[in-house]
Amino acid sequence: MSIQDIRTAIGNLDTKEKAMLMAELFAMNAEPDETDVSAALDRGLADVQAGRLRPIENVKTMIPQWTSKS
Repeated sequence: MSIQDIRTAIGNLDTKEKAMLMAELFAMNAEPDETDVSAALDRGLADVQAGRLRPIENVKTMIPQWTSKS
C-alpha cells in the first residue's frame, strides 16, 4: 500500500471516522504522564469556569495550527 492509497482511503472516511483515526494515531505515539494529564484537565476546567470557551466549529479550524511542527 502506498502513501497515496492511504491518503485516498482517509479522504473517503466520514468526519467521525477521521476523528477516531486521529485519536488512535495520537494514542499510538503518546504515553502521557498522569501528572501532565491531571494538570491539563485542571487548566481546561479553569478555562471553562472562567468562560473561556469557543464554538466547536472555531476549534476545528484551530487544530491544524496546534498540531503543525514549527
